[in-house]
Amino acid sequence: MYPASVTALIRQAINSIKNQSQFVRYLIIIFGILFSQYANAGLSLSQAIIHFEDDGKRSEDVEVFNQGQETLYVRVEPSVIINAGTENEKREVYRDPKAAGLLVTPQRLVVAPGARKRLRFVRLDNPKSASIDKVFRVLVKPEVGEVKANQTAVKVIVAYEVLVLSQPDNAKPQLKSSFDFTKKTLTVSNLGNTNVLLQKGFQCPEGQSTEDADNQCVELVGKRIYSTNTWQVEVPFTTPVTYQISTGLDNSLVTFEPDKNTQIKTNQLDNTNSKNNN
Repeated sequence: MYPASVTALIRQAINSIKNQSQFVRYLIIIFGILFSQYANAGLSLSQAIIHFEDDGKRSEDVEVFNQGQETLYVRVEPSVIINAGTENEKREVYRDPKAAGLLVTPQRLVVAPGARKRLRFVRLDNPKSASIDKVFRVLVKPEVGEVKANQTAVKVIVAYEVLVLSQPDNAKPQLKSSFDFTKKTLTVSNLGNTNVLLQKGFQCPEGQSTEDADNQCVELVGKRIYSTNTWQVEVPFTTPVTYQISTGLDNSLVTFEPDKNTQIKTNQLDNTNSKNNN
């Protein structure tokens, strides 16, 4: 789950500071607010990602929890993501769920302290009519009134997003890989019609494995690669690279070989960690 950025709010407060002593005083206040808010955040969600597989269920619920001591007034704003994962990615808020393909209801919630409410996500489009994934991000954000005070004040609002992925019919990623040992990079392209999440990657020096007690294997960063997207990661060695990949709710291990252009599937994994990775 992704808390919404509070950078703009902090910048606004700092811009109103006129001298160094005020800066130090406000800095202490800001950090105090940040740490107290994140330690006692009132709003939380049961999950941060929903997969609507091509042959799976068409609705799913997300629970909204209020772990704070004040009533939360929550606004829900769904958006469709255009050109997901590219430099031209664009977020469009929509008002017609049928045309967009996703209904989220209700769009306003009142959650008492210690209570929980359900958000229902319903897929409305036909997988057979889609050529690639439909990608949505749904903002779940508490609403607050204006600060009524004579002095500058900072409000820290912790909001979350739910990533929704609706697969097309016969969803299948198709990964193509290539190594450039001069630049020390691995490039992975997704030529399939659905996204794939690469995580828990590693690469070991020649002759070593992660099972060796004194291994020098290196963990590699991961990435969700959408259909038609290409991604590049730095690799320190000239040896194979292994990742856990998740497609929908299915997990497996793959190894990218330096002398091959495609991945080699090595092992099926349990369907875990698929609901909370963006």
